[in-house]
This record gives sequence, structure tokens and C-alpha cells, in this order.
Amino acid sequence: MKSIFLTMLFAMLVTGSAQAATNSTSLVEINSADYGDTNCMMRIVELERGPNTSRLKLTYDKMGSSVGSSMFIMRAFYEVAKARGTEYFTNLKEWDDADGGTLYIGGFTDKKDANIQDEFGADFTPTNKYGQVRLFMSVSQCNMLWGNTDQ
Repeated sequence: MKSIFLTMLFAMLVTGSAQAATNSTSLVEINSADYGDTNCMMRIVELERGPNTSRLKLTYDKMGSSVGSSMFIMRAFYEVAKARGTEYFTNLKEWDDADGGTLYIGGFTDKKDANIQDEFGADFTPTNKYGQVRLFMSVSQCNMLWGNTDQ
């Protein structure tokens, strides 16, 4: 009986410390000007961080091109994944808020082809509102894109 109790206590401590490590890094905030982008004025702030999801908010004074804006948003997800120490990330949900910004729920994992609902919950679907399959990007791929080699 004593060994079962000790095993359960150890499991709770390990689980608790793993979650604390996930949340030990400061929330991420990036601004397009920090990357020398003068064509748009965009900012993304990580508002909250759960065990494997984050809520991010995009605000902007001036949007750049559709490709440039999309790359900036992907850069924010990449920076959050790096801060969390996870390899893969995906956009689970997005919507406009009342202030004119856009909110995102990002999913973060170390599993390359994670099942969306198993990994992030039944609230999230494997396809987006247009029927496209949600894809995972990797920190390693983005490191090649943005020239970063540290993880």
C-alpha cells in the first residue's frame, strides 16, 4: 500500500513539474518593427498559455501583403513554440474580436502528426472552417527559413 502511495505521489510531482516548466517562460510578444518590417505595423501578443495551447491576439495599424502578414503570424506561432520548447505547432482556431483584432488558439506539441482532438481536445477539429486539413509546421523548418539555429 505504501509503495502505491509513493508511486502516485511521484507521478503527481512529475506531472506538476512538467506543467510548471511549460509555463515557466514569459509569454511571447512580437512586433513587426522588431524584424525591420516597414511595410506593415503588426503586433501579436500571447495572452495566455495552457498545457499545449496558447491564445494569441493580433492587432495592426497597417497590414502588409497577404503573404507578408501570413508569414508574420506564422513567426509568432514559431516564437511561442520555441518559448514552450515544442517542435510542432498549428492554428486550431481563429476569430475576430470586438476591438478589431484577431484571436488565435495555437496548438503546440512534440508529435509530428498528432491527432488534433486527442492532443488538444474535442473542441478542435482536424479541418478548418474551409474544410482544409490543419497542418503542423515545425520549429526546425522555420529555423531554416529565418536563419535561426538555436532551439
